[in-house]
Amino acid sequence: MNIAHTKIEAAAGAKFCGYSLVRRIAAGSLLGLAVMTAATAGPAERDREAQAQARAQQAQIRQNEVREFEARAQEQRRDLQQDQNRDGDGRRGGRLTPDERRDLRRQINEAGNDIYPNGRRR
Repeated sequence: MNIAHTKIEAAAGAKFCGYSLVRRIAAGSLLGLAVMTAATAGPAERDREAQAQARAQQAQIRQNEVREFEARAQEQRRDLQQDQNRDGDGRRGGRLTPDERRDLRRQINEAGNDIYPNGRRR
């Protein structure tokens, strides 16, 4: 008749029952939370739908702004092209062809000769 052995098992059993009770309470509270969440899912779902619609509208507005920007840029390019065609000058960036550079050098030398003629020799 070992009474100590029985007491140890009883203590272990009580401890197990305590853990079991805690698990049951936790499970019950989680179940209650799930029921409350299900009951309030309607407004939350409506909020998500409203946010989704707002994001869709913002995306549509951004797309329209991008289209307007591209249209303005295309119009500016078209105006620039028309200005270049009116000038008869299709060059971009101010670059001269070799012939144009040669003519410009010659004109500068002629103008320099007119401005600074050779002085008399002494």
